This record gives sequence, C-alpha cells and structure tokens, in this order.
Amino acid sequence: MPWSRDEARARVARTEALLAGLEELPGPAAREVAADALHAVVALYGECLTRILAQVDEATAAELAADELVGHLLLVHDLHPRPTADRVRRALATLRPAQAAELTSLEGTVARVRLDAAGCGCSADRARQQVRDAVTWAAPEIEHVELQESAPAAAQALIPVEALFRAGAGGEKVP
Repeated sequence: MPWSRDEARARVARTEALLAGLEELPGPAAREVAADALHAVVALYGECLTRILAQVDEATAAELAADELVGHLLLVHDLHPRPTADRVRRALATLRPAQAAELTSLEGTVARVRLDAAGCGCSADRARQQVRDAVTWAAPEIEHVELQESAPAAAQALIPVEALFRAGAGGEKVP
C-alpha cells in the first residue's frame, strides 16, 4: 500500500537527516566512500527514471509528476515535465486568498513574487514565510525568493479623523 502523505513526508525528513549524518562519519575516507556510493545510486535511479519517462506520453508524465513524492524525485533528476514557473504559480494559487501572491519574474534561481500585504505585522510575517515555503517546496531549484510587497489595503483606505465627527447645529464638530 502506498505511503500516506504524512508518512511520505516523515520518511523524506528521516532520509534528509540520514544524509546530513554523512558529515558525521569518522574520517574523510569513510565520508567520501559513503558520498560516492550515494551519488552512484542516485545516478543509477536517475537513468532508470529517464528510461521510464521515455516510454510514457506527456499526460502520463504530468500525472506522475503531480504526485508529491514522485514529483520531487523527478525534480532531483531534473526530469520534471512542468516548467519551474508553472510549478511556482500553482503553489502560489494554493495559498489563502488573503495572501494574493503572484510570480512576477523568474531569473535563474531567483523568483520574484508580488505579495499583497494584509493584516497585522505578525500575519504579514507568516504570509511571507508561507509564500517562501510554497515556492521552495514546489521548485527546490529556487535558491532565493524576493518578495515585492504592496501596501496593506488598510493603509490605503485610512479614514481621516475629522470624518468621524458630525457637524452640530452651529457648525461645530460633535462626536
């Protein structure tokens, strides 16, 4: 039975921890052998995936890539059928509407995203982080996300204090 989404993410996290642990191996020779073995396995699997994808049509490749785990495996081997910009746009579309984020440009490993700011500073900080996380999850090849923020809607529609008072009979302002 396939792993659930949570189980797949847990196994990915465990794998990343194990890979990070390679640096802890005693002696440079052991680290080098472990890294070489890992690179050989990754290259072998990459060639296998290349041959598999050569046998399927574009629709099937896109369907395979839509699976979160398979999609990331294809990214590791630079075999993902969807262009980076498409993946980033799809990821941004999954964010809450209040975060209205739009990819404005993609240059190499830098994505520029316009974020319509909303709410207080703490929610704005969280929105920024969610945008960065969504972009780097969908496109790990992106090394930097530059946010271009518009002014919050509340700041654009300030009500002058004078408008909060009504004029009295004699023309004076009354609360």
